[in-house]
Amino acid sequence: MKTFSLEIVTPTRSLKKDDVTYLRCPGMDGLFGVLSGHRDALIALNLGEIKISQDNNNVIYATSGGFAEISGNKVELLVETIEEAKEIDKQRAESSLKRAKDRLKSREGIDPKRAELALARAMNRLSISRK
Repeated sequence: MKTFSLEIVTPTRSLKKDDVTYLRCPGMDGLFGVLSGHRDALIALNLGEIKISQDNNNVIYATSGGFAEISGNKVELLVETIEEAKEIDKQRAESSLKRAKDRLKSREGIDPKRAELALARAMNRLSISRK
């Protein structure tokens, strides 16, 4: 099976993976997949789940959005955050979820849009931590 290289860049770290067979990302218009030979593209990423298939194994990550650049036989993900499912601290994610829900209920002195985004991020992290 044909493969491609993947680089994931965040403000704090960089991950490089060679011999990737499949990549699935959350685009702004829904999920999209990448195989070797994908046409060049620049795609905005949404909050959600990134799935990487390599050596007959799948690894799931949580992300809060960014961009995917597909060029030649390389994909570069420029994302705000990336967390592997098994690395997510479930208690911390549950605390974040509760805090976001409490803020939305009180509505006092908060930015509702920011609180809704915090709620969505916490729900995404919890969902992915269970995979």
